[in-house]
Amino acid sequence: MKWAFILVFFVSSMAMAEQSPLQSPKPVVMGLPFHVKRIKAIMQYQDFINQTMSSVGYKVSIRNTQGSPPNKMLTDGQIDAITYDDKTWTEQRDKTVSLSFPIIRTRGRIFFKGNNTRFDETKLAKFKGGISNNNMAFTEEATRRKLKFINTASPLQSVVDLMSGKIDYFVAIQEVGLGAVDSHPEGKNSIVMGKTVFLEVPLYLTFSRKFQSDLPRIESAFRKALTGDLSKYPLIIENLNKEP
Repeated sequence: MKWAFILVFFVSSMAMAEQSPLQSPKPVVMGLPFHVKRIKAIMQYQDFINQTMSSVGYKVSIRNTQGSPPNKMLTDGQIDAITYDDKTWTEQRDKTVSLSFPIIRTRGRIFFKGNNTRFDETKLAKFKGGISNNNMAFTEEATRRKLKFINTASPLQSVVDLMSGKIDYFVAIQEVGLGAVDSHPEGKNSIVMGKTVFLEVPLYLTFSRKFQSDLPRIESAFRKALTGDLSKYPLIIENLNKEP
């Protein structure tokens, strides 16, 4: 009778353990190339990432990578993942693993002063532009087009440079650019977004190779999240990949 009780207790405990959530979430450090607290679209995107990772037992913390390429910090082992992988870099990619589908598809748009009557977004080669360092795909496209441009530290810095006259326009991800403009007291009343799509870029979630064994579980969580209720993310819902 005593052994029967012990057996029943053991089986019940195992069942409860299987049904209970992870008691200690695994930490994962994600790198971001700029601070996001003033850009609501990026905050919504990061929240989407955080919530989905949490559903499979991970707790995300953010490390600002400003001044260092996020992909290099990833391959050097300083961070565990990057959320803005446009697949433009190839060096040491064998040290990483990525989801097989993009999380979001971004659109690069052109921003300029609305009262600048001489500016023409269809003739960018005549003007000087700005592109933030983290947007490598935009930088490569601008180089391919032989445009005159500088790299800025962030979308917010692009706004500042445009307002000061250092550049004639800047290129940014649509939602990010709009958020950066809206956060600038003077910029939001004078900077407008053009009609032309500069470049469409799919963005992938990429991890250190040590996460390879967990990748199928993480992929499954993102497939479920992307095909579920996305109403909490109105600023990015249009571009989220709803068919992963």
